[in-house]
Amino acid sequence: MFENGTAVSFEVSAMAAATACSLFGVGAVIGAVPAGAVSSVFGRRVSLIVSEAHVVFGWLMIAFPKAARMLYVGRILQGVGCGAMCTIIPMYVGEIAEPEIRGFLGGLYQLFVVSGILYSYVLGNFLNYTQLNLACGFWMVVHILGVLYIPESPYFLIQENRRVDAEEAIARIRDPSHNCKTELDEIQKFVEEEQKNSYTAREVLERDVNRRALTIGIGCMFFQQMSGINAIIFYMKHVFEISGSDISPEVCTTVVGTIQVAMTFVSMMITDKFGRRSLMVYTMTFMGVCLLALSYYFFSKKYNPHVAETLDWLPLVAIVVYISMFSIGCGPIPYIIIGEIFSSELKSMGTGMSIATNWILVWLVTCLAEPMDKFIGPSGTFFVYSGFCFMGMLFVVNCVPETKNRSLAVIQSDLEKN
Repeated sequence: MFENGTAVSFEVSAMAAATACSLFGVGAVIGAVPAGAVSSVFGRRVSLIVSEAHVVFGWLMIAFPKAARMLYVGRILQGVGCGAMCTIIPMYVGEIAEPEIRGFLGGLYQLFVVSGILYSYVLGNFLNYTQLNLACGFWMVVHILGVLYIPESPYFLIQENRRVDAEEAIARIRDPSHNCKTELDEIQKFVEEEQKNSYTAREVLERDVNRRALTIGIGCMFFQQMSGINAIIFYMKHVFEISGSDISPEVCTTVVGTIQVAMTFVSMMITDKFGRRSLMVYTMTFMGVCLLALSYYFFSKKYNPHVAETLDWLPLVAIVVYISMFSIGCGPIPYIIIGEIFSSELKSMGTGMSIATNWILVWLVTCLAEPMDKFIGPSGTFFVYSGFCFMGMLFVVNCVPETKNRSLAVIQSDLEKN
């Protein structure tokens, strides 16, 4: 759209378009790293509103650009806002949710993410460039208005010695019959224990329990992005073509987006029943098998075409199963875990570092897609990422505790014991 001159009034080269796309990831890292610390000073609500304002201004600059630099600045602003929100929202959800529904609410966050992707896929088939950008930016304005009506995190209010406000916040999000005082006492005890000493960043990381939690958070985000999801997206059009399908690329992306939404909804329904750890282990195993199947298919297509002809159905099936498994486990659950696993003293730093790791790898894996295709081909690419899936499964088995139906205080206690 940029290159054929139909989107904007000035010429945009292929390099400029690619640069604009990549700057989103740069902005996301810039926004993610300090977001936790900022939200600890100003509160989750205010920090969310400021982050969302960055995204709104980004959409406006992209919708009405006068020069390529406006595209660059707009994408950076969007990245900063989204990176910060990806840090703050899991923290907030982990702090306001009851243990029995924390997985459900954490999955709801990811459901809206994939629903937004599907929304842009569908509208992209009907709207022009400016209309699509405004249609996407509209929902950020709605989100700002919604945040004005949500309560502040009771954990933040207790940290600020605002117990009365914390009690009112809990009362707003709990059943009338709920014993808010007992929950508030538990939160206060947890926060006071964490605040007994003032720690520097170095002292925080010297504690075994904090290093363990940081390893879990960063590890989950590392294996989420190294599981091959961007390689699947990179080869999606090619796979649909070789499967003999007459479906257009636009319809392909819509189908994939629909699968993501449906399976993320399934994840919401089952995460609190089957547990985070179990779902991560089983889905990453299935994802590894799917990538091995794709690797075998492309290897056969190159060296034994007669065998590959009998397996034309395999790539399509493997991709559908892979996307389903990613949307159930590896996609939403790392965001749930980072909202649960960090102590108060580590939460800001740990969540920011985990999200920054995620966005750095998004940028890196996307940049490596074409070079890997050139040097080792699709067979080698899928084989490499299948290895990361199996390594991720072993990481979860050996390092990640089960957190379902446990309060944040109990999770910290279990980490210290283990």
